Amino acid sequence: MWLEERPIRAKGCQLIIKDDIENARLELARGRFLGFRHKVDKEKAEKHRSTATVNRYLATFKSAFLLAIENEKVTKNPFRKVKLQKENNTRTSTRVRFLTEDEEARLFKVIPSQWHAPVLVALHTGMRFGEQMRLRWEDIDFKQELLTVMESKSGSARHVPLNQIAVSTLRAIPRRLNCPWVFYNDEASMRQQLPRQWEGWLAEAKIENFHWHDLRHTFASRLVMAGVDLYAVKELLGHHSIEMTQRYAHLAPSHLKQAVEALVSQKQVTPELTPAENTA
Repeated sequence: MWLEERPIRAKGCQLIIKDDIENARLELARGRFLGFRHKVDKEKAEKHRSTATVNRYLATFKSAFLLAIENEKVTKNPFRKVKLQKENNTRTSTRVRFLTEDEEARLFKVIPSQWHAPVLVALHTGMRFGEQMRLRWEDIDFKQELLTVMESKSGSARHVPLNQIAVSTLRAIPRRLNCPWVFYNDEASMRQQLPRQWEGWLAEAKIENFHWHDLRHTFASRLVMAGVDLYAVKELLGHHSIEMTQRYAHLAPSHLKQAVEALVSQKQVTPELTPAENTA
């Protein structure tokens, strides 16, 4: 068992030793804790969890024992002295993978026509997959060329302006009688999860290291590379803080170059520099 209990005769209870909790932390990081009643997936078991994920587990255990103490179910919190590790998940949180124009062309050659609209809307609105699959016709204002994401990740509604490609794509989707959903398919699973063939389509198009969420990254990356201000991108993506949007900043080198070049036009107070004379 990943969290071994050592019996201690104290009021008939079994207390968890701190060493066992530290061992549990390591097991969590290795991805071995999948629940006692679930079959162990070898592939998942070998996948390491991030520091942030391990901290969430430990924080949950701490809270659970605090509640148990309040309800007089236990007398001590074995997680009280366990310190959470410093989180530094920069490598995963800053991952930015976007489609090149050539990759996009190859992708549309292999995916079925009924999936063209969802992919195009993702590329031109930055909506998440779940947001798209929950989109209703009543959420789209074609007159104002605006759609409303009623259930965003942040929990609040978000308004997304539509460009002409997004408008024409959405208008071309046939509406079904008594069906409120924009992206409807005879397969009920389409509105809940990606098709099983998604990975196969990517392989056929020779596109590697790419996920559906990277369509959202593509939307943001192309905006930044076109010189769109990061704060505007932040609003379009629905990020809570500009720090989340900063991951795309490096994609605008020409935009940043223009910023520093603005100093050249200002009045100079530094004396003119001349090459040093060769005294040799």
